[in-house]
Amino acid sequence: MRAWMVRGGRKGQREQAALSAGRALIGWSEVGDLTNLSREQIREALTAVHPSASNYLIGNWTGQLDRFVNEMQVGDIVVMPLKSDGALAIGTVRSDYGFDEHEHGEHFRSVAWQRSDVDRATLRHDLRASLGSLLTVCELARFGAAERLMKVRDGRADPGPSRDGGPLPASIEELPPDKPTPMTVRELLDLAGVDRRTAQTVAQIDELLHKTGLTSVPAVTEADMDEQIVVTPIARRGQHDQLDAGTFLTEENEAEPAVGYRVLQIPSARRAPVSVSRDDLIADARTAMLEGNYSQLAVVEAGGLVGVITWESIAIAHMHGKPTTVGDAMTTSPPTVAPYANVLDVVAQIESSGYVFVRGEANEIGGIVTIADLTAEFGRDRRPLVMIEEIEMRMRRAVRLRLTDADVERSPANCKTIGRLTLGAYPYLFDDDLNWEKLGWVGITRERLRSLVTLIADVRNSLMHFSPDPLPDDTFAKLEGTLRLLRAVDSARSRRSESPS
Repeated sequence: MRAWMVRGGRKGQREQAALSAGRALIGWSEVGDLTNLSREQIREALTAVHPSASNYLIGNWTGQLDRFVNEMQVGDIVVMPLKSDGALAIGTVRSDYGFDEHEHGEHFRSVAWQRSDVDRATLRHDLRASLGSLLTVCELARFGAAERLMKVRDGRADPGPSRDGGPLPASIEELPPDKPTPMTVRELLDLAGVDRRTAQTVAQIDELLHKTGLTSVPAVTEADMDEQIVVTPIARRGQHDQLDAGTFLTEENEAEPAVGYRVLQIPSARRAPVSVSRDDLIADARTAMLEGNYSQLAVVEAGGLVGVITWESIAIAHMHGKPTTVGDAMTTSPPTVAPYANVLDVVAQIESSGYVFVRGEANEIGGIVTIADLTAEFGRDRRPLVMIEEIEMRMRRAVRLRLTDADVERSPANCKTIGRLTLGAYPYLFDDDLNWEKLGWVGITRERLRSLVTLIADVRNSLMHFSPDPLPDDTFAKLEGTLRLLRAVDSARSRRSESPS
């Protein structure tokens, strides 16, 4: 049994029809019936209908259609993310591939949709991440997805990733002290009872590991969330450094893992970029660049990076002749970086050229990082920081309205003036019964407000230490809820100040 994700259209336009008809539906109706066609025949059918499409696009579409037509089997699990309400529909494939020749034509598989109301939050982080693919049809092959989704479909809890070595224990302290234990970074965070990597939580995990005589290879900060690491006895670390983490080691000292924010932690650096070959037509490259809004395409042969074609290189080639193929207009020395390079060390290179390709030891291409990717990556925490700044400002203003510096100094906040209060100090200010009474805040309990402000102070500390992991959705919700509360307090204060005396 295998598991598949089948999307209901870019805007969810096929979702309701699929649920109502008991089917999984996909696009590409223009190619007609694909019954009994091989992968190569599907490619030929797509090429005939889309003669101007690039080899990359045809290959991409061929793979998705071949999965739907030939690889999917009766009894497999299907997941359809619903754009309408954010839930997931989960069902079981009940028929072979079929083509319904109505007005527009329709590729389908009959599906028994057992659930259409699965909250994404019920899935563990790793499985939710697998659903992030932009493809219309893709297999969910990692982390024992099929068995786990079947349990969720049947109303049971997601048991988490299946493991060859059996389930993990409940805590770091229960890990075996005498043998290596493979796991993902996310699983290690779960064992430590934390959601994200910050300076504080990483120090906490390292301390717990060392107390048990263990260490992680590579270090917790050096791997992506769903990348495998090995928790191993400290005495055996050297062996695992050689076997499992060689590329993580610095050139200066092979005993020390590289530190800092790595290029590989930027999502685009881990995705194979759109590419062409030197024999493709320039017209195909231009089409792919226009369709994807790309400024450049990798030129790849046998999996290796051999050049790049850009709008600039195309223009220069036309100034010197009449180029027809990518090879006539490409540049043969594109900027490249290693996946484990420190981002801060390559920022200037990216700003100079607009992009860098990420390559491995054998020159295979792993991804691309552009200025836009840097902006998205390093600007992603700006919104919560702005929200936290407003929360702190409104908190101070609301406190200043009712309390004095003397009230603050008398409280357990360990601060002399209101102006010097930090987010972490406010909960102690609220602990003073007289101060809480003077504030006169109704509609929320002291305990609730205290817990919210403590959480926000922790989030701020996390962001200031530049954790590479995104904020959980529920944390965003609490930030927004606290901000709404304080805006309401401000609004009520304004109405009172404007009322006639």
